[in-house]
Amino acid sequence: MTDAADAGPSAATPARRALLVLAGLAIGAWSALCGIGGGVFAVPLLHYGFGLSLKRSVGSSLLLVAGSTTSATITELSRGDSALHLAAAGVMIATSFVGARIGFRIGQRLDATKLKLVFVVVLTLVAADLLFGADPRSAESLGDVRALALSPLEYVEIGALRPRGHRGAAARRRRRLVAVPGLLFVLPGLGFLGARATSMAMSLFTSWQSAWLYRRERKVELAIALWLALGAIAGGWIGVTLVHVPEATLLARRMLAATLAFVSVRFAFDVARARRAASNAAR
Repeated sequence: MTDAADAGPSAATPARRALLVLAGLAIGAWSALCGIGGGVFAVPLLHYGFGLSLKRSVGSSLLLVAGSTTSATITELSRGDSALHLAAAGVMIATSFVGARIGFRIGQRLDATKLKLVFVVVLTLVAADLLFGADPRSAESLGDVRALALSPLEYVEIGALRPRGHRGAAARRRRRLVAVPGLLFVLPGLGFLGARATSMAMSLFTSWQSAWLYRRERKVELAIALWLALGAIAGGWIGVTLVHVPEATLLARRMLAATLAFVSVRFAFDVARARRAASNAAR
């Protein structure tokens, strides 16, 4: 039986459907350009803009992520100048399944506030590097990204990129946000375009798995999520098509930097609030 607090709108009006498609298009294109899932934008939109409960907003946003990442990955694979490194993506996908339980147990011993503080520092540094640093591989040199040979140590490092921590939607969103920065740090030879494409391919598998789990628990509002996903499918194609234009590649780096800076500020706010709460409790 569903709680009233979890209930959401059972249908969308024609005007809302059009708005959902346009929102999905914009979020899907932004996500494909940056290499992130899109939930960081879709969840607040569904929760505050469309009145869904937080759980249903998270579950419904996963269909948008699944739609955009599927479209983006298929589009990337179909291109002659594809930047998708299949071996790196395969390692990330495999470790996301194999290491989930082990990572969860390790994550239980981590302090959430300290972990967020680490994210603040790392995401801020990566955002600054994306804004002011040079991409080791330009759009013109993408032909050899797919053939980039990886050492055994680099495979291990890619697998370790999967920050598992606590279960739940917040942890999944953090994983998608840190995938591109992590790949840029571990494999600078991929460049921004390669890291972005590899991250999207990894998110394709994890988003469909998560969407299925939320749907099984009846936490997906299909009447709304399907229209959002429809726009995201088109947005994924648009994002990948645009990002391979040299001028758009630079713009995409800046867009990702802005996204990471936004999330970093949000984490900093959470850390400050947690410390204030702890200080008040100690008095």
